[in-house]
Amino acid sequence: MKKLTECCALAVIGLASAFSPSASAENVMIDGKSYQMDRLIERQIGPGTTYLRLRLPEIPLNVNMVIADLTNEHVRIENAVANESAKGVEKIVNAASRLSTAGHKAIAGQNANFWAVTSQSPDGKLFSSQTRNASIRNGKMVTECNMASEMAFGGPVTITGLMAVSPEKEVYIDYCLPSMVMRINNGIALYTVSQCNKGVHPDEIGIYNSFYGATRAFQPISSERDDKGFYQLASGGDAVEVILDLVDGEQWMGGRFIDFEVKEVRTDAGTGTLGNHDLAIVGRGNGRVKLANVKVGDKVSLKYAFQFSPSSSPVYPLVETAIGGNLLTMHDGEVSTKCNASDYDSMTYPRSLYGTSPDRKTLYMMVIDKSTDPVYGKSAGMNTAKASQIARHFGCSDMMQCDGGGSAELYVTDRIVNKTTESTPRAVANCLMVFDDAPADSEVSRLVIENPDDVIALPVNAAFTPDILVYNQYGSLLEVLTDGYTLTCSEGLGTVDGNIFTAASTPVYGTITATYKGKSVTREVSVGGAYSGIGDIVSDSFAGILKATPLRVSAGGTVTIEGESMSMIEVYNTAGQLISRHDLSQAASIGSTGVISTLTAPTIPGLYIITAISPKGRLSTHLIVV
Repeated sequence: MKKLTECCALAVIGLASAFSPSASAENVMIDGKSYQMDRLIERQIGPGTTYLRLRLPEIPLNVNMVIADLTNEHVRIENAVANESAKGVEKIVNAASRLSTAGHKAIAGQNANFWAVTSQSPDGKLFSSQTRNASIRNGKMVTECNMASEMAFGGPVTITGLMAVSPEKEVYIDYCLPSMVMRINNGIALYTVSQCNKGVHPDEIGIYNSFYGATRAFQPISSERDDKGFYQLASGGDAVEVILDLVDGEQWMGGRFIDFEVKEVRTDAGTGTLGNHDLAIVGRGNGRVKLANVKVGDKVSLKYAFQFSPSSSPVYPLVETAIGGNLLTMHDGEVSTKCNASDYDSMTYPRSLYGTSPDRKTLYMMVIDKSTDPVYGKSAGMNTAKASQIARHFGCSDMMQCDGGGSAELYVTDRIVNKTTESTPRAVANCLMVFDDAPADSEVSRLVIENPDDVIALPVNAAFTPDILVYNQYGSLLEVLTDGYTLTCSEGLGTVDGNIFTAASTPVYGTITATYKGKSVTREVSVGGAYSGIGDIVSDSFAGILKATPLRVSAGGTVTIEGESMSMIEVYNTAGQLISRHDLSQAASIGSTGVISTLTAPTIPGLYIITAISPKGRLSTHLIVV
């Protein structure tokens, strides 16, 4: 158990029908100001993976996060592409169900790339519902990094963030210099490939794979646009189509050459289909000239690579998974000034962001709402700079923004957990998913009484029905029990009726125990602010000297607080629950020994802790209310 000098503040979340236990609180710095941040939910949802529901009441703001430790052998990250197609959208819950199997269960998912919509010129009509920026699933490219004619958001090198996951499960989030090239029969010449699964412009080379579809005709793009500025299809017949299969033993992977064998060459073409083959290369104009000498049986090698940190210390990882956003918001812990460069990024808005830790081994998935949640209340939204600072609080160093607005949604376990701007969560072009890849195992190994606090703090006479989290030996979440378990409590703490615990009518400290399938879990409970370790609380472990006069005061009485250079005073009960906070910037006076302030004592008798923030750290003392 934490001593109170280490405890976070607690906030009580009131629900309409029943009492809900208090939630862990802490302070987060945003633009130099400290905000209270309550951890309403902190739940392990699978091996190495934690779900957090956060509330910043002062703003107000609802934040949902998933933090995945990629050093855990049972964690896998994949880009879930809508219906395995480069064109179209799918609800995240449907994709999670479709992709989940025994030993490969989707436990978290968040929307990813922006995608083209019909109204957006010049590409919306032809490329509608296709992702903007890079999208790679299991090593195979879905769409390219907008390197040529479709250069979205100003280009990947200077603005756009790109996220890639290597086969070793290292997460790269940074500016990126992309390239996509091909070579023929190990020749020296490298030919640039401009697009993937879209359309081929004059003088370009494009590629198509299974994400495009076996029977869908390739799309040559006319050099002329229509009267509204949209791309038009050309009639075809001016291209060379090279149809290929992976060589034996080869597999898709970004960052290195992938070898294919030519199975068919079609001249005077451009509107053919892929069929049951692995790859089609289509060249028009100058691109056609480069493919002119390719023949059946030749080896063609394709490489799509990503040079991260192109302006400092470049790295060229193998890439198994990639998604792309529109802005790198934070790099090496520093929030980018480009967060304020455009209205979209600087406005308060629903946000979807991804981040990584300095060692690239932790993945952060974060969604910020601009909506009113029926349980958790109003959320004002946030700009990208402030959102990044919240993620930094949890150890994130590099972050990028993906599609926001109505697309911002986070799936956890079996549902979308945030309140989107639309009545039902939107279908999206792709999402990043966290999978629990532990072996299927239904045997109960561990129970957890869900509550984010070290000590469950309850008011006197409060009714509390704990949720019980059930885990197997790998840390996979098997189920969440709302009943069906046995609940007991220590003598004098209260009473138990089925799975409902009712706290005693006087302050008391004890434990509750839940038992299910031969496993038990016990948690400490404080009723009415009672605490078992008063000797530890009033010991010399406090950081600094703070004077309260008197130390024993009547409920609601006046207390004088004196300490060196205090800027804020906070009052906690012995369960760590924040009772009140007092800003001293204007209310305090200066005395011979430092800042002097007065406050009103709590109205409920008991032992309280008073802390003050000063340049020397947090000063603490105790107060007895009678």
